[in-house]
Amino acid sequence: MPPKVDLGREKLLGEILISASRDGMVDAAHDLSDGGVIQALTESCLRGGNGARIVVPEGLDAFTFLFSESAGRAIVAVPRSEELRFTDMCGARGLPATRIGVVDGEEIEIQGEFTIPLAELRTAHEATIPALLA
Repeated sequence: MPPKVDLGREKLLGEILISASRDGMVDAAHDLSDGGVIQALTESCLRGGNGARIVVPEGLDAFTFLFSESAGRAIVAVPRSEELRFTDMCGARGLPATRIGVVDGEEIEIQGEFTIPLAELRTAHEATIPALLA
Protein backbone atom coordinates (compact mmCIF):
# COMPACT_ATOMS: atom_id res chain seq x y z
CA MET A 1 0.00 0.00 0.00
CA PRO A 2 1.49 3.39 -0.97
CA PRO A 3 2.16 5.90 1.81
CA LYS A 4 -0.64 8.32 2.58
CA VAL A 5 -0.23 11.97 1.73
CA ASP A 6 -0.89 14.35 4.62
CA LEU A 7 -2.91 17.01 2.80
CA GLY A 8 -2.90 19.28 5.86
CA ARG A 9 0.89 19.27 5.95
CA GLU A 10 1.07 19.87 2.20
CA LYS A 11 -1.27 22.85 2.56
CA LEU A 12 0.73 24.22 5.50
CA LEU A 13 3.99 23.88 3.56
CA GLY A 14 2.47 25.70 0.60
CA GLU A 15 1.13 28.50 2.79
CA ILE A 16 4.48 28.96 4.52
CA LEU A 17 6.38 29.02 1.23
CA ILE A 18 3.96 31.56 -0.25
CA SER A 19 4.12 33.78 2.85
CA ALA A 20 7.91 33.53 3.07
CA SER A 21 8.26 34.37 -0.61
CA ARG A 22 5.93 37.38 -0.36
CA ASP A 23 7.82 38.64 2.70
CA GLY A 24 11.24 38.26 1.03
CA MET A 25 12.39 35.49 3.37
CA VAL A 26 13.40 32.99 0.66
CA ASP A 27 15.58 33.17 -2.43
CA ALA A 28 14.50 29.78 -3.81
CA ALA A 29 12.47 26.68 -2.95
CA HIS A 30 12.11 23.23 -4.47
CA ASP A 31 9.93 20.27 -3.47
CA LEU A 32 11.56 16.92 -2.71
CA SER A 33 8.95 14.67 -4.30
CA ASP A 34 10.95 13.75 -7.41
CA GLY A 35 14.41 12.49 -6.47
CA GLY A 36 14.69 13.86 -2.93
CA VAL A 37 17.20 16.35 -1.60
CA ILE A 38 19.94 15.48 -4.09
CA GLN A 39 17.74 16.01 -7.16
CA ALA A 40 16.31 19.25 -5.77
CA LEU A 41 19.83 20.48 -4.99
CA THR A 42 21.11 19.52 -8.42
CA GLU A 43 18.28 21.27 -10.26
CA SER A 44 18.44 24.35 -8.02
CA CYS A 45 22.22 24.68 -8.17
CA LEU A 46 22.32 24.25 -11.94
CA ARG A 47 19.55 26.81 -12.41
CA GLY A 48 21.06 29.35 -10.02
CA GLY A 49 24.70 28.74 -10.97
CA ASN A 50 25.78 28.35 -7.33
CA GLY A 51 26.95 25.29 -5.46
CA ALA A 52 26.02 24.12 -1.98
CA ARG A 53 27.73 22.63 1.05
CA ILE A 54 25.37 20.23 2.84
CA VAL A 55 25.58 18.26 6.10
CA VAL A 56 23.52 15.11 6.61
CA PRO A 57 21.44 15.77 9.77
CA GLU A 58 22.34 13.82 12.90
CA GLY A 59 20.54 10.49 13.11
CA LEU A 60 19.91 10.09 9.37
CA ASP A 61 21.85 7.91 6.98
CA ALA A 62 23.05 9.70 3.86
CA PHE A 63 21.09 7.54 1.42
CA THR A 64 17.74 8.17 3.11
CA PHE A 65 18.47 11.86 3.56
CA LEU A 66 19.51 12.38 -0.05
CA PHE A 67 16.98 10.22 -1.91
CA SER A 68 13.80 10.12 0.21
CA GLU A 69 10.84 11.41 -1.78
CA SER A 70 8.51 11.69 1.19
CA ALA A 71 5.80 14.29 0.71
CA GLY A 72 5.34 17.56 2.51
CA ARG A 73 8.98 18.66 2.38
CA ALA A 74 10.97 21.26 0.47
CA ILE A 75 14.49 22.56 0.35
CA VAL A 76 14.58 26.34 0.77
CA ALA A 77 17.37 28.88 0.25
CA VAL A 78 17.01 31.50 2.97
CA PRO A 79 19.25 34.58 3.14
CA ARG A 80 21.26 34.64 6.38
CA SER A 81 19.50 37.87 7.38
CA GLU A 82 16.12 36.07 7.22
CA GLU A 83 17.05 32.71 8.77
CA LEU A 84 15.72 33.46 12.27
CA ARG A 85 12.51 35.01 10.97
CA PHE A 86 11.91 32.04 8.65
CA THR A 87 12.56 29.39 11.31
CA ASP A 88 10.41 31.30 13.81
CA MET A 89 7.55 31.40 11.29
CA CYS A 90 7.85 27.66 10.64
CA GLY A 91 8.00 26.89 14.36
CA ALA A 92 5.00 29.07 15.14
CA ARG A 93 2.98 27.22 12.50
CA GLY A 94 4.17 23.76 13.61
CA LEU A 95 6.28 22.92 10.57
CA PRO A 96 9.78 21.68 11.42
CA ALA A 97 12.70 23.38 9.67
CA THR A 98 16.26 22.04 9.71
CA ARG A 99 19.31 23.96 8.52
CA ILE A 100 21.28 21.56 6.32
CA GLY A 101 23.89 23.78 4.71
CA VAL A 102 24.77 26.86 2.75
CA VAL A 103 24.73 28.05 -0.86
CA ASP A 104 28.38 28.38 -1.77
CA GLY A 105 30.99 27.62 -4.40
CA GLU A 106 30.85 25.82 -7.72
CA GLU A 107 30.10 22.29 -6.55
CA ILE A 108 27.66 20.28 -4.49
CA GLU A 109 29.42 18.92 -1.43
CA ILE A 110 27.71 16.44 0.86
CA GLN A 111 30.06 16.62 3.84
CA GLY A 112 31.77 13.30 4.52
CA GLU A 113 30.17 11.68 1.46
CA PHE A 114 31.11 13.23 -1.90
CA THR A 115 31.66 16.39 -3.93
CA ILE A 116 30.51 16.95 -7.51
CA PRO A 117 31.49 20.04 -9.53
CA LEU A 118 28.55 21.87 -11.10
CA ALA A 119 30.29 21.72 -14.49
CA GLU A 120 30.27 17.90 -14.31
CA LEU A 121 26.62 17.87 -13.23
CA ARG A 122 25.67 20.25 -16.04
CA THR A 123 27.37 18.04 -18.63
CA ALA A 124 25.61 14.92 -17.34
CA HIS A 125 22.28 16.72 -17.07
CA GLU A 126 22.35 18.30 -20.51
CA ALA A 127 24.18 15.67 -22.55
CA THR A 128 22.72 12.34 -21.46
CA ILE A 129 19.40 12.32 -23.37
CA PRO A 130 20.81 13.84 -26.58
CA ALA A 131 23.64 11.27 -26.51
CA LEU A 132 21.12 8.44 -26.16
CA LEU A 133 19.05 9.76 -29.08
CA ALA A 134 22.00 10.35 -31.42
